[in-house]
Amino acid sequence: MPEILTERLLLRPPIAGDFEGWARFAADPEVMRFLGGVQPRAVAWRGFLAMVGAWHIQGFAMFSVVERSTGAWLGRVGPWQPEGWPGTEVGWGLCSEHWDSQRSWPWSAGGRR
Repeated sequence: MPEILTERLLLRPPIAGDFEGWARFAADPEVMRFLGGVQPRAVAWRGFLAMVGAWHIQGFAMFSVVERSTGAWLGRVGPWQPEGWPGTEVGWGLCSEHWDSQRSWPWSAGGRR
């Protein structure tokens, strides 16, 4: 399975140990506001396994985004094409506890001011 490494992040297919972060993500009303709403743990589990299964059946799906220095699961990003969709979507989502650092990055790293 593919992995993408950056200085700070590891992007890789989800593994069993990612589920706790995935479940927190799916239970957060802010995160899930535009993703269909909060999911109970059992529904999040099925979504998690669907993503894992997509990697095996389709050969692609969303990556888990992992902070290399801590091993923390930060979110998910990548392609996704459920049955019946007109094409492949590239989606992303970050756990809300990591939003502040991402929102301030463009201004602190020499981006837009």
